[in-house]
Amino acid sequence: MKKILVLLIIITLVATFYVALRAFRTKLDRVLSTQPVQTFTQPTPTPTSPAAKEIDRTLFVPYWSLKNASPLPPYHTLVYFGVQVGEKGLDTTDDGYKNLGSFVRDAGTSETVLTVRMLDSTTNFAILKDKAVQESLIKDSIALAQKYHFKGILLDIELSALPFSSLVDQIDIFNTKFARASHAKGFTYAVTAYGDTFYRLRPFDIKRLAQDVDGMYVMAYDFSKAKGNPGPNFPLSGSSTYGYDYEHMLNNFADSVPLKKLTIIFGMYGYDWAVDDRGIAQAVGEAVALKDIKANIIDSCKHLECNWERDSVSAETKAIYKDSDTGKHTVWFEDEQSVKRKEDYLKSHGVGSFAYWAYSYF
Repeated sequence: MKKILVLLIIITLVATFYVALRAFRTKLDRVLSTQPVQTFTQPTPTPTSPAAKEIDRTLFVPYWSLKNASPLPPYHTLVYFGVQVGEKGLDTTDDGYKNLGSFVRDAGTSETVLTVRMLDSTTNFAILKDKAVQESLIKDSIALAQKYHFKGILLDIELSALPFSSLVDQIDIFNTKFARASHAKGFTYAVTAYGDTFYRLRPFDIKRLAQDVDGMYVMAYDFSKAKGNPGPNFPLSGSSTYGYDYEHMLNNFADSVPLKKLTIIFGMYGYDWAVDDRGIAQAVGEAVALKDIKANIIDSCKHLECNWERDSVSAETKAIYKDSDTGKHTVWFEDEQSVKRKEDYLKSHGVGSFAYWAYSYF
């Protein structure tokens, strides 16, 4: 009898719980039915958003490439590379200084930017410690930009040194001086940055530099060094293989620089390394322009046993050939197809400004 009573109690409790549950769900459905339905759609890009921004294309024009009087290609911006810096300031005896007039004559209607070339580490160390030379350098650079009607100034300061805080501070202070003086005279001001700045030890505080500049030109090439072993100019992906790539580079720079300030430079060339049977470099690689690689290896083989294939990971092309002495060579290079893949990747992440190194190379 007791077992029957217990069973009846259990059945009663279950039935009561079920009725209560259905009542609660009915009430909940009524409440939810009175709430507005939220829908989410992909936002339409505005004219100021990265996705809708017009793509800017810039061509670097080295002083040594100005050999005729024909107009330069009609890129949005032409960057003249450039005037050289010596220990006392601008070097007026350098061909880069002497060829300024030829560049301006050939530039047509493109906007123009004057590059100040600070490429020698020893000279740069001395200038960064000498405020008087800095003032003279800045003043003379701006005067040249005014004389030849440039729109902006680009500082290309390259250093091979450990990132000691004192040196980093010297660079930042000099950059701020140059930027303020340029802006005061109505010029845009930009700096270059190594594409591997965050990967290798470089004495540059990118975030601090970015605060004073209108733009930062990222040299996304020369990742595989001429003095090292063969490898891509700068791989699109494949950091596990090559150590670094575009994807990591963009993430690193985007953390320190607004995307609208970034211009990515593609190096339209490659390195040719003499290698042994294992593919190890036996000498310093020689830089070769893309047009010469096409002429001598891709379009027609001017060597022995030319072979080449595109690496799907890096997006670049690797060519192998033998010279007249049957010595083996490996060439890695950037071309229009690899650039297209890299541009597509960058554009999908909000970068809309690209540049090419350099006129006469492709």
